[in-house]
Amino acid sequence: MIGIVLFVAAPFVVLLGGIALFPRFSRRWGWLRPNYRGRLVPTSYGVIWWGFCTVLYAELAWAAEEQTRPLTIAFLLSALGFGLLGLVDDLWGSGEVKGLRGHLRALSQGRVTTGLLKAVGGSAVAIAVAFLLQTGWTILMSALLIALTANAMNLLDMRPGRAVSVFLVLSVVVVVYLLRTEQALTAALLGFLMAAALLMRRYDAAGEAMMGDVGSNLLGGVLGVALVAGLPLWAQAAVLALLIALHIAAERVSLSQWIENTPWAQQLDRMTGVR
Repeated sequence: MIGIVLFVAAPFVVLLGGIALFPRFSRRWGWLRPNYRGRLVPTSYGVIWWGFCTVLYAELAWAAEEQTRPLTIAFLLSALGFGLLGLVDDLWGSGEVKGLRGHLRALSQGRVTTGLLKAVGGSAVAIAVAFLLQTGWTILMSALLIALTANAMNLLDMRPGRAVSVFLVLSVVVVVYLLRTEQALTAALLGFLMAAALLMRRYDAAGEAMMGDVGSNLLGGVLGVALVAGLPLWAQAAVLALLIALHIAAERVSLSQWIENTPWAQQLDRMTGVR
């Protein structure tokens, strides 16, 4: 009985313990960065979600029946892989090189950036996850959808509360669809991360902490898995087209600048956090 209680409680101990202890440890470890206003705040608190999801999804994958194990492993790989790649970028990335073209330009000059490693590693994680969920030619489309969803959250994470708020809104829509189509397990796997994100959203929205790439990468990667696992192919293709358009636009113009110059987008954006 004690073992069962510990098994069930472990992910939530990681989550709640992380929330309680992270401010102290972030100062001890030097995990402090200036936010967009120049104020020094704790960063990479998304590592708490990383620990929570890794433990939770690993337990669920171990306990899953044969027919549901690939789905739970897909969520585990996505959270573990995308979170780890984001943490590497947080700890050792310089932040000077922006965009895919910038990382490729650095590579042509003989420099391998953590951003490029994140892109290559994220593609590998996405392909591995897609193999678990799809077959045939759809593997490539699904992998691209997962990878671009992860990176889209990185693109959005330039102002307090923006990325986590978009994640929560999109996830609510996805979970409602999943429940209406009787995909309760996929809805639950995404819902656990939604609850964890909601618990810590206020710190990000208030500009008191930053989730870092470990957080935004993980949120996008897990959301991407839910999209691939739950949506029909035509819907996946539509979402993929929107993601490709977003990434092409982001290579040409600053997303934050576009929001500031577009009244309706600015009004919505100010609802997500302090500005």
